[in-house]
Amino acid sequence: MARIQRRVAAPQRTAGRGPAPTAEPRGRRVKRKVPLKHLVRFTRLLATLTEAGLPVLRNLKILTEQWPPGRFQDTILDTAEMVEEGQPLSEAMGSHPEVFDDLYVNMARAGEAGGVLDTVLDRLAEYMERSQSIRDRTRSALLYPIVILFVAFVVVSGLMIFVIPKFAELYGEMDMELPSITVALITASDFVRNYWWAVLVVPPVFVVIYQLAYLRSYGFRRWNHGMWLRLPIFGGLVKTGQVARFATTFGTLVNSGVPHLRAFEIVGGALTNEHYREAMAEVQQEVREGEGIAASLEGTDRFDDVVVSMVEVGEETGELDRMCLRVGANYDENYTRTLDVLLKLVEPLMLVCMAVIVAFIALALFLPLFKLLEQFGAAS
Repeated sequence: MARIQRRVAAPQRTAGRGPAPTAEPRGRRVKRKVPLKHLVRFTRLLATLTEAGLPVLRNLKILTEQWPPGRFQDTILDTAEMVEEGQPLSEAMGSHPEVFDDLYVNMARAGEAGGVLDTVLDRLAEYMERSQSIRDRTRSALLYPIVILFVAFVVVSGLMIFVIPKFAELYGEMDMELPSITVALITASDFVRNYWWAVLVVPPVFVVIYQLAYLRSYGFRRWNHGMWLRLPIFGGLVKTGQVARFATTFGTLVNSGVPHLRAFEIVGGALTNEHYREAMAEVQQEVREGEGIAASLEGTDRFDDVVVSMVEVGEETGELDRMCLRVGANYDENYTRTLDVLLKLVEPLMLVCMAVIVAFIALALFLPLFKLLEQFGAAS
């Protein structure tokens, strides 16, 4: 028990504890403290061992040795100890919301109740693998634009600090009447040299303030999410991503035996846009009052006719989970394809913007020299 007492990850554990909490309040998102790839590998291995007929406790002890000492190994150890003390696996996992989220815990509970824990874990691993694949592709695609932005910042900063002041001194000694574009560039260079600390400090401070407002203010976060939805191109991408996450998560939960109302609550916590989370709350309330799922989705104005029709067919045929999973797969594919196209367009656009900035600086610097050469030519 000494290991349990020293572990920060399980503060709820006491000698006379009741069932471990398994659900986080709607609107509260717990940041995962371990990489998703570790959880995916753990889930896949646990499903394989469980399918082989080994007891859950033995499986957890075997998997403990697959990770080096650290937070994730401590979490597996603590989960194994709780199972050994008589707690169900889902409740033991629920005491670690920073690792096993609401979706994970409820699917594990459904698998335990139905005696199909290995099958449910396989589905969960597939779901997380798809999520990880989309996340990895997005990050790798964003890497190139970030590098271009960094290079552009370094190049422009170097010109502003070292090159432009030399030209300013030269033109000052020649007592020339400078074009307005050159005067504006020299003024900007002087500002950067004199207030370099503001150039370096203000952007990070703005980012910090934005993040604090985003995390702590529901109104600001909702406004921000609405603004993204209204953007011409990126708004459609956000909508596609939210619909894909809804359909895939809801279909996975229903397929695993989670009740519809509980599934809507879990999906609401899994979505990242406040407007879609509010839509899930509306759907959950209407379904609780006896309304059909497809009609409730249509009433939110957040889901297109294709999604509503597929859900309606699923309700009529009793294959709601399969229809939702098909919708999720289709929208996932559309999301990744659209994201790839947008990022491929962003790369040349950023190069063009960088070239325009450098060309503007070059024109502003050499335009006075061109005029001086014209004057020399006219005088000769």
